[in-house]
Amino acid sequence: MSSTSPPIGEVWRRLVARALVYHEAVAERLGVNATDLKCLELAAGEDEITPTRLAELTGLTSGAITGVLDRLERRGIVRREPDPDDRRKVVVRVDPERARAISSLYAPFASASADLLAGWSPAQRAALDTYLGGVSAALEDQIVRARAQVRGGFIGDTYVAPVAEATSGRFVFASGSGRLAMNAAALGQQARVVVEASASRLALAGSSRPGELIRASFVGPRPEVRASAGVVTVRYPRRLLEVRSRSARVALSNELPWTLEVDGGLTDLDADLRSIRLAGLTIRGGANHLRLQLPAPEGTVRVAISGGASDLRVDRPRGVPVVLRLRGGVSHARFDDQRVRSASGDVELRSDDFAAAADRYEIAFSGGASNLELGRS
Repeated sequence: MSSTSPPIGEVWRRLVARALVYHEAVAERLGVNATDLKCLELAAGEDEITPTRLAELTGLTSGAITGVLDRLERRGIVRREPDPDDRRKVVVRVDPERARAISSLYAPFASASADLLAGWSPAQRAALDTYLGGVSAALEDQIVRARAQVRGGFIGDTYVAPVAEATSGRFVFASGSGRLAMNAAALGQQARVVVEASASRLALAGSSRPGELIRASFVGPRPEVRASAGVVTVRYPRRLLEVRSRSARVALSNELPWTLEVDGGLTDLDADLRSIRLAGLTIRGGANHLRLQLPAPEGTVRVAISGGASDLRVDRPRGVPVVLRLRGGVSHARFDDQRVRSASGDVELRSDDFAAAADRYEIAFSGGASNLELGRS
């Protein structure tokens, strides 16, 4: 018979399983369910923890956390009180006497663990402390990763979410950018002036990672990101005097069709959508520099851009018909081999075979532009 010890990973799996059973036994003695005890232990581990922080630590929804705290408060175990430093916030405090009573339930296990270390040297204890600290950090990291793969979430500065059961996707990006845009005319030429408090950039592309709905990384202030049933929302808070630049790099699944919406205006938008199944694209608020590389369309795909742009370049695959509708004036425009100078009012340009085509693009642009080019890739 082999005396080889099992791999350390297997040892930890067994230990975690036993710890879960022990946790449920303690919850039963206390007269609460295991989820409530988990929240109680986390609340006891941090001073003046908020319900929002509890939700982050446990992965529960805000509604579920409210239910947990309601039950614990009715039993006199916790209290919700206004934060003395910010009366708009609520903090959760564990009743000291109940905390001591709960600790006593763990006392036999703590005593048995101490007995195991009785003959250990200080150096051995220090090594064990270092190891357990590393295990704890690794466990926290894996909790974050496991949750992100199931329900979406941040892993470091990167947000990921799974496709799961989604059959179509909708991506909504709100830049929160503080900007002022103006159109003007001088000597017969259209001009556009955009003043921004901070730079705001978005790069969009398709993803080759199977099973991932979105993978997004951010530089600067972190936005609020949510993903549910194929709908992904990236939202920066709107602050007029925000001076910190922000940029986002987003890769979207090429396994399902997408409707894309960009709101609030950007300094730069670079969207390479050639590997994405595009169902529609709407850009509101304009951009200083905008580059779109479109995929082959399925049916009639509409692209609407409002708010203007200083420089706009849109490329679609060769042989794909398109109609371009301009409103609000443009200094220089190029439609394939056609050139338009200083157009104002409503202008429509279209491919010769647009009317009879089944797969085509309708592109509407309003708000004024200095340079606009629609070409073929």
